[in-house]
Amino acid sequence: MLHSFAGEPIRSIVLAVAGVLVGVIVSFIYMWPFALLTLATIPFMAFGAEMEMAMYYGEDEGDDHQMEEDSAGSIAIEAVGNIRTIAALTIEADKSAEYSRALESERSSAIFSSFKAGSAAGLGQFVQMWGYALMFWWGGWLLVNTSKFSFLGK
Repeated sequence: MLHSFAGEPIRSIVLAVAGVLVGVIVSFIYMWPFALLTLATIPFMAFGAEMEMAMYYGEDEGDDHQMEEDSAGSIAIEAVGNIRTIAALTIEADKSAEYSRALESERSSAIFSSFKAGSAAGLGQFVQMWGYALMFWWGGWLLVNTSKFSFLGK
């Protein structure tokens, strides 16, 4: 039981930390200005990744949401579950109109939540790509303009 909680997670954490430490030490030995910039971008990259994951996993959605009685989903479930009764009473048009009204009432909140989710994903991607671009630019600048880190033999 203890192994299932402590074995694999601790092993993964130790390997990740060891990999980062070895990478940081080697990068500071061979090209310290680039390593410094890379360390400075890590918080921004983590922020971007966190925003993206919050959007993908639906941070604000929970399983404890009760479906309201007049929501579009509950109307559709009720209509499908009671299709014979609705057909026998010939109230298909009424149920369709009720469903359309429910969809219209939920439209504005759906548009706002979609805008919020898209903005979070876009900002997360922007921050990460900006960090990569900055690192590529800085590494190229160091290689071209400094003799200590150049392969050109200046």
